[in-house]
Amino acid sequence: MIEGYCNQDATWKRVEGRDAYGKPKTDNMPVKVRWEDKRRLVRNAQGQEVVSEARAFCAEPVQAGDLLNFQNQDWTVIAVSGVPALDGEVHFREVSL
Repeated sequence: MIEGYCNQDATWKRVEGRDAYGKPKTDNMPVKVRWEDKRRLVRNAQGQEVVSEARAFCAEPVQAGDLLNFQNQDWTVIAVSGVPALDGEVHFREVSL
């Protein structure tokens, strides 16, 4: 469904822990996204209102705290909303960055 609109390349950096210096250890994976530079107010995982500078749509199970690299810039995932189809299955996700 959304795959036809996801025509931009990004790298999903799934966080799998932290190294000795506190930097995230990631598993990198190329993904197709639909990227929009759109500023808006969202709630993070702790329930605080924060400003999101962009949003992306993708089919992969991205989680809050992961990173998306788009146009050579790392963006931290603030929040993720699954968008279900009529069958109840999550077909794509809206990712706030």
